[in-house]
Amino acid sequence: MNKKKEWPWKDTFGDYSMVPVPAHERRSFLSIFYVYMGVLACIAVLWGGGTLGLQFTLKEVVIVAIVGSAILAVIGGLTAAIGGFSKCSTYINMRGPFGRIGSQLFGTIIAGVACGIGWFAVQAWLFGIIMHTLLPNIWWANVGVAAIWGGLLMMTTAIIGFRGLAWLSYLAVPFFMLLAGVGAMIGIANAGGFAGLAQIKPKNPVPFGVGVTEVVGMYIAGGVITADISRYSKRVLDGPIAWIVQVIIFQVYMLSGAAALTLATGAANVAQALLVGGAGLGAILMAILGQWTTNDNNLYNGALSFNTWIPIKKKYITLGEGLIGTALAAWFGFYAGASMQVFQNFLTFLGKILPAIGGALVADFYLYRWYKKEPLRQRYQFKPGMKIAQVNWVGWVSVVLATIIGGWVMKSGIAALNVMVLGAVFYIVIAFVCDKCGVKIEIGEHTLDETGV
Repeated sequence: MNKKKEWPWKDTFGDYSMVPVPAHERRSFLSIFYVYMGVLACIAVLWGGGTLGLQFTLKEVVIVAIVGSAILAVIGGLTAAIGGFSKCSTYINMRGPFGRIGSQLFGTIIAGVACGIGWFAVQAWLFGIIMHTLLPNIWWANVGVAAIWGGLLMMTTAIIGFRGLAWLSYLAVPFFMLLAGVGAMIGIANAGGFAGLAQIKPKNPVPFGVGVTEVVGMYIAGGVITADISRYSKRVLDGPIAWIVQVIIFQVYMLSGAAALTLATGAANVAQALLVGGAGLGAILMAILGQWTTNDNNLYNGALSFNTWIPIKKKYITLGEGLIGTALAAWFGFYAGASMQVFQNFLTFLGKILPAIGGALVADFYLYRWYKKEPLRQRYQFKPGMKIAQVNWVGWVSVVLATIIGGWVMKSGIAALNVMVLGAVFYIVIAFVCDKCGVKIEIGEHTLDETGV
């Protein structure tokens, strides 16, 4: 068969950011799993666990981690399957519930702002905290200063695409598994045994729902954009299974290990806790390994989203993201220093604003298109010459309502779960009512060309 007929697209912008991944580029289950693990293996997860250790007892930490991770498993597994079916990035899939313009807007909010700029800034700031913890009396290890040069280095490696850095992912994952285990053992030893550790009361207790929302906020951006990785899978279920395993098993393990460490040492952050616990310089250097692999992914995902409305080479987008993110990291460093309040507020904010987008996406793909009797494997099968809506107003309205009501108006329950469920419910109810009343949910029309634009 003629190759052009098999794959009638032109990958103009690189990395199949605007078009489906062709068959010859698809990867095995283990490859997909390891990429997800490479994203999870970062200091922010240990910092998140350390934060939980300041807020809950060890038993409560485990429960909070399991519940939060279960929410992430559901939304991430469902969106990963969408990528497995469509072979397209999250931002292309979002054309379904939000239309072409909506996919640009909400995709940019998730990956461009939350990942490409927000998480990049937070990771660079945490890098600055680690350097300051190691070298508190050196000027270039000041939190703000180290955040600047660390962020610029991370941005540079992402721009030049230095493929030799891929080996860091293979080192970072086992190192982080080891580091979480080391943290747990230090916690048990410092507390005089597991029973003693279980009896320690947290310094700054918070409600259960707040903790779950922090866990969800920690990884919700990744949970909504799982299709960016799963689109490379050979089989539809490879992505969902890989995502669920790493988030349910390994995230809970890492959060619990870091929490045990801060509970037992009473340190304000994981870096200090490692030093207090006697883990030494080597353990902290292992933590630094994860910064490059994860922040490279943050810039990559952000560039994919910006590419949907800024049709230029990804390296130029990466440069812009990196500079803005580094400036923000420096501001965190000079303004907040090593205070964890910025980190807690960031996680809570993400846990309230992003789940609704995933809820609407899941509702459109699995429920609304099932209601419209569209075969599962024909959903989101974009082709050159295909006409798509400019705007699906139901998706926009659903996300805004769910975010405001679930994130800020409702005072009971878990904010992240409230927002996600409301996003799906509002979408399917409004779309169903409009269909029954003959009201169009789509506005305008756009024809795709062979570059996916």
